[in-house]
Amino acid sequence: MISILTRFRNLVFVMGITMLWICRVDHVAAQGPQLPVLLQELHGLQDSAAYVNTLGKIGTLYMMINIDSSFRYAIRELEIAERLKYPHGIADAFDVISYRYALKTDFSIAAIYAYRALQLHKSLSDSMRICNTLNNLYIYYLNMGRKDDAGNYFYEAFQMASRLPATKDSLYSMLLVNYVMRFYQDSTRRDSLQWALRKAKQLAGKYPQSRFSLYIDAFAADSLVRQGRGKEGEAVINKLATVALYRGLPYVAMEIYSHLEDYPAMGYPINMTYYRELSYDLAKKAGCAELNLPALAGLFKQYRATGDKGKTAYYSQEIMRLAAARTDVQSREEINYIDYFVKQEALRQQADRNQQLQAALEEVTMRRRSTQMVIAGVFTIVLLLMVLLYFRYQEYRLAGKQEEMVAESYASISLKHIALRANDEFKNKLITILANDFRTPLHYISEVASRLKEPGVDPVTMVALIRKVAVVSGDTLAVFDNILKWIRLQLSGFTYQPVDCHAYDLLLTALHQVEGTVVEKKLEIVNQLTANCMVKADPEMLRMVFLHILQLSVYYSQPGRPLVITSWTIAPVVYIRFIVDTGIGAAGVITSLSNWQDNTHALNYAITRDFLEKMNGVMEVTDSEDRYVVITVSLRA
Repeated sequence: MISILTRFRNLVFVMGITMLWICRVDHVAAQGPQLPVLLQELHGLQDSAAYVNTLGKIGTLYMMINIDSSFRYAIRELEIAERLKYPHGIADAFDVISYRYALKTDFSIAAIYAYRALQLHKSLSDSMRICNTLNNLYIYYLNMGRKDDAGNYFYEAFQMASRLPATKDSLYSMLLVNYVMRFYQDSTRRDSLQWALRKAKQLAGKYPQSRFSLYIDAFAADSLVRQGRGKEGEAVINKLATVALYRGLPYVAMEIYSHLEDYPAMGYPINMTYYRELSYDLAKKAGCAELNLPALAGLFKQYRATGDKGKTAYYSQEIMRLAAARTDVQSREEINYIDYFVKQEALRQQADRNQQLQAALEEVTMRRRSTQMVIAGVFTIVLLLMVLLYFRYQEYRLAGKQEEMVAESYASISLKHIALRANDEFKNKLITILANDFRTPLHYISEVASRLKEPGVDPVTMVALIRKVAVVSGDTLAVFDNILKWIRLQLSGFTYQPVDCHAYDLLLTALHQVEGTVVEKKLEIVNQLTANCMVKADPEMLRMVFLHILQLSVYYSQPGRPLVITSWTIAPVVYIRFIVDTGIGAAGVITSLSNWQDNTHALNYAITRDFLEKMNGVMEVTDSEDRYVVITVSLRA
C-alpha cells in the first residue's frame, strides 16, 4: 500500500501548482477556453513586459495539462525577461522551472530556482508571490527529508498568508488545506484540523470554480468512510475526479484518486488495482509519471503475486524506463532538464565572468587615465610645493628665533615670579613666627618686671619670678635660634652638606627638650628606633625636625596615651614613623596643619617640611581609623 507520507507529498505538489496558478492566472472554469485566447495574444504582442506576462500565464496553465510544454514556455519567458531586465517575469519563470524539476524529483535543483525566485519577490515586495514561493520551498525541503527547514518555510508562508487582504485569501485557503494534509494523522490536532477545513471551505465558497474546493470535498469523502459510508465516499471521489478531468486537470484527478489508498485501512475494502492503473495513466498524460512510482510499484507487486506475466512485464518495463529517464533522454521530443540546468548555470557563470572582466578592463583604463592626470598634477604640485616650502622655511627660521626669545622671556619671568613668591612666603612665615613665638614670652617678661616693681614683694617670690623669667628667656632664645637656622636655610647662599648622623642620639636630645610636657600629659613614649640608625642629613636641622615633630605629637596626643616611634629600612631609604593617638578627629588635625598663617603648630610643620626638603627627604602625614595621626619621615641612609 502507498504510504500516507508519499500521498501527502504528492498531494502537496498539486496544491503548490494550484497556488502558482492562482498567482498567475485569473479564475476561470477551465484552461481549455483560456489557452486559445492567450495564444492569440502572443501574435499581437512584441517583446515587452505584457508579452512576458502572457508567456508566464500560458506556462502556468500548461502545468495542469502537459509539464514539458509548460517548461518550454517558462524557458522562453525567462530568456525574454532577462533581456528586458524585467524582474517580475524572471521570478515567475523561476517558479515554473522549479516546479518542473520538482515534478521530475530533482528537488535540490528545484530549491535553487525557488530560492532565486524568492529573493526577487522579496525585492519587489510582492507578498502573495513570496507566500507562494515559501510554500514551494516547504514542499522541496520536505521531499529532501529536511523536515526542520521545511517546517520553517511552511509556518512562515502560513503566517504571511493569514495576513493577506480579502482579495487574495484564496492563497490562505490553499495553505489551510496544506495544514490539514500536514497534520492529517495527528490525533492531537483534531480541533485545529476541523477549524482549518471549515475555514478553507468558507473561503473556497468565494471561488466555486477553484481547484482547492475539490481537495476539501475529497477530505469530506474521507470522513464518510470513517463513518462507515464507504460506497458514498468512493462515489464522491469518482465524481470529483470526473470534474477535475472535465476541467482539463489530469494531475488533480490522479491525486484525488490517491485518497482511495487509505480506505482499506479505514475498514472499506476496495479494489485498488483499477484505480492505480487509472492514476498511472493520468500521470503519464500529465507528464509526471515519476511521482506515481509508488502506485506503479504497487501494481507490479499485485500482478506478480497473481501470476499475470503480461502485466508484470509491462509494469516492470515502465519502472525501468522511469528509472533510466533520470540519466538518459529516451526521445528527441523530451527535454533534458538536467542538461538545461547545467548549461544555464555555465552560461550564468560565463556572464558573471564577462561582467567581471569588463569591469576589470574599465577599471584598468580609468586607472591609466587617472595615472596620467595624477603624474601631471603631481609635477605641478611639486613645483608649487618647493616654492611654498622655501618661503615656509624662511618663516620657520624667523618663528623659531622668536619662539626662543619668547621662551627665554617666559623663563626669566617665571624664575622671578617663583623668587618673589618664595620671598613673600618667607616674609609671611617670618612675620607669623615673630608674632606667635615672641609675643607670649615678651608679654610674660613684661608682666614679671611690673610685679617686681611693686612694693612689698617678698624675696622668695622675687627669686621664683626671676627664675621663671630666666626659663622663659631661655625658651625664647631657643626659638630665636630655630628661626635663625630656618632663615639661614632660606638664603640663597646656603649650601646643604649631608653627613652621617646618629638619628637615635638626636631623637633622644629632642625627647629631653619636650620631657616636661610629656610628664605633664602623662604620655608613654615607646621608642623603637634602633640605636645604630644612621641617615644622611644636617645634624642641627635633623634635631630641629625631631623636635618640631615631637612638639606636634605631644600637643595633639591624648593624655595618658602612648606615642610610638618606629623605623625600618628599604635600601637606600630609612623610614622613621611617629604614631600619635589623637582620640578622634585625626583627619581634622591633618587638615589644620595646612593653615600655618594662624596656627603655630602648623607653622612648625611647614618649617619642618622645609628642613626635610633641604635634606632631600620627605615628610608624609596620614590618618588611620580617624584616631591616629601617622607622621612618616624618609631620609637616605
